[in-house]
Amino acid sequence: MDISTVEKFLRNDLIKWLNDLQKSVVKAFYSWHGAVEIVLIPLIFLLGRFFHKKITPKIEASLQGKLPTVVLESLFVKTILRELGLVFSVLLFKLSVYILTAQNYKPSLLVIAGSLTAAWVIIKIASSLVMNRFWARVISTTAWVMAALNVFGLLGKTVAFLDTVGFVYNDKNLSVIVLFKGIILLLALIQVATFSNKIAQDRIAKSRSLSPSLQVLISKACKVGFMTLAVYLGLKGIGVDFTGLTIFSGAVGVGVGFGLQKVISNLVCGVILLLERSIKPGDIIEVGNARGKIKSLNARFISMETFDKKEYLIPNDSLITGQVINWTYGDSSVRLRIPFGVAYSSDVREAMKVSEEVALTVKGVLKNPAPVCRMTGFGASSVDFELRIWIGDPEKGTGRIKSDTLLAIWDAFKEKGIEFPFPQQDIYIKNLPQTVKES
Repeated sequence: MDISTVEKFLRNDLIKWLNDLQKSVVKAFYSWHGAVEIVLIPLIFLLGRFFHKKITPKIEASLQGKLPTVVLESLFVKTILRELGLVFSVLLFKLSVYILTAQNYKPSLLVIAGSLTAAWVIIKIASSLVMNRFWARVISTTAWVMAALNVFGLLGKTVAFLDTVGFVYNDKNLSVIVLFKGIILLLALIQVATFSNKIAQDRIAKSRSLSPSLQVLISKACKVGFMTLAVYLGLKGIGVDFTGLTIFSGAVGVGVGFGLQKVISNLVCGVILLLERSIKPGDIIEVGNARGKIKSLNARFISMETFDKKEYLIPNDSLITGQVINWTYGDSSVRLRIPFGVAYSSDVREAMKVSEEVALTVKGVLKNPAPVCRMTGFGASSVDFELRIWIGDPEKGTGRIKSDTLLAIWDAFKEKGIEFPFPQQDIYIKNLPQTVKES
């Protein structure tokens, strides 16, 4: 950076421009036409707001049915309708300038206000096409500042000044202007990559020939590929030479590899899970004491939602190295075991038959394989049984089916006279004390 160039810009160009602006503004303020312009500027904005409230609802109503709902609800169309008030103001500025010019007067304040307002409207509508709201604000603010500099005649001098500020990298002068252009190019490429990724994601999601796990793998590969290509082209556009970074990136890669072993392990395990298809979105799995449905497969972890609406984030390497029960891996059918008991005075064969029959009446219990009841033992006060039933939709939960089955057994046993056991204890006294016998 040349210090003399900076001093020249600050002392000569900028100070001269500020003096000229001060003279023109003061002259405008203390003239009759300048006072008229100062009154007209807020009045024009008020009239634009008035027209916006009266006309915009009618325009919006007329578009209903003529344009698809997706288009009407898009941010681009909503921004246009929201900024119509300023559009009306710009038109009023143009009309006022035309009238005053016809009176042989140059309305400088109105021209400036109208130009800045028009630039703001155009930039606001154009930035609505940017998907990321943060970068949309950054781009719109930067563009409006550039438009303001252009209106005041400072854009060329500012660009020339910023072109002298920077540093040299790999025999190339990377000035502020070059970096700014590179950032704009990078943001544009990222927007293109994001849009292309959305199209690819939609195509992949609609493909019936791909399994859910393969869809997730291809989607993530497309996202990483598009973003990597965008960053590479953006940095290449500002003259970054990647060959000079080879040794440095290798050294950093070794250090990062040691520090991020667990993260890399989870990433690799995530790819293995997707390729093996052992776990996929929608499966019912059990890890430790937690059981639930897989909502999504991510780069480092899976998201599992239990039937209590608790969401577990389980690292991928835990699923590879630990024990996982996948209830729906090969078949979505699941067998449930429902224990119960009857009193010793009851007909045990009748109890087994009745429990199998009533289980078929419960909603959600499969008829094939049919319910089966087995005697499991003789308890302290009951004969113990286990009813084994099959269900085909474990993702909806098993608690309801167990409860409905037990209620059906209760009603059927009451009707058949089969008794349920309850704890009881008999006490036998062999020898009574003498005092008790005499009494």
